[in-house]
Amino acid sequence: MARWVSHRTDSTSKALIAHALSLGCKYHGQDGTIDGILWCPDGRIVEIDWKSKGGDLTPGQSKLISQGWHQIRFVSDVAQLEQLVKESR
Repeated sequence: MARWVSHRTDSTSKALIAHALSLGCKYHGQDGTIDGILWCPDGRIVEIDWKSKGGDLTPGQSKLISQGWHQIRFVSDVAQLEQLVKESR
């Protein structure tokens, strides 16, 4: 039996990843419940998921949060990304 996997694509990820790189971050994409791992200039590692405006958590993300994975950051815009990087300095 074939198992179909559907990944929702947000409209913000490419621009936000490009902006993160311009801020000196490094990004490693994941193919799973979260979008990727962001390495901030000070060496801080952040589990990150790019969200379109009004985007909801996926069932898998909700499950992680309910299990205590509160360090995952959900970012929808440049201001949130800049604040995240600023917090790491």
